Amino acid sequence: MKQWRCMVCGYEHEGENPPGQCPICGVGRDEFMLKSLDAVTLQMPVKRWKCIVCEYIHSGDEPPDSCPLCGVGREMFVRLEETFTELDSQAIAETDLDTVRAALNKLSYGLYIITATKENKYNGMCANTVFQLTDNPPRIAICVNKNNLTHEYIEYSGVIAISILGRENIPAVRHFGHRSGRYADKLAEVDFLPATNGCPILRDCIAYLEARILPDKTTDVGTHTLFIADVTSGRTVQNAAELTYAYYRQNR
Repeated sequence: MKQWRCMVCGYEHEGENPPGQCPICGVGRDEFMLKSLDAVTLQMPVKRWKCIVCEYIHSGDEPPDSCPLCGVGREMFVRLEETFTELDSQAIAETDLDTVRAALNKLSYGLYIITATKENKYNGMCANTVFQLTDNPPRIAICVNKNNLTHEYIEYSGVIAISILGRENIPAVRHFGHRSGRYADKLAEVDFLPATNGCPILRDCIAYLEARILPDKTTDVGTHTLFIADVTSGRTVQNAAELTYAYYRQNR
């Protein structure tokens, strides 16, 4: 009988296949690696690759030809370190870029649809970098790749809407993340309402925010722009669990 080890918490499972979900930490079966029967030699786990633009995680021997979320090519993927070590002074001293990327992968993210408008046209994108900065005034930050069409629309109009997704909204991630608005009208077949600032709000969301960009506080961070914005309106729509990036990875 095969033995499987959870790469996150160390839980061991016996069976022909790994469990669908770890009963200890809750991660999916792709986080299990095969443990040899002599308990000494371990089979290498499936390689994991991270998009350095949008943080999408791909499992496989090679990175994908293109990122299904933001569309960049395979050259924008880096391999995540899959080894784990007991924390001691030597481990702290011997970190490198791979260990840093692996640790960053443990940060928790949500998934959101950011929409913007330009000259009576709409566009939307999937993003995981939306976070609150202050409560009074209600202020948020979003990070958007400069190559995205939504970035162009945000710079033009200075306003955005954010549809906060629930666990039942995984199809919205695929719809807004797998293609560019330069080649397809991503709002054409989507049920939405215009926000008071003119940006689309997905009807099938669990909450939404409207916000106004603060140009004097917005920052160029290299490949991306960190937009700072004051929230001008918002409302909870459904009493449902938020869609996290970890949940998406386990159930996509």
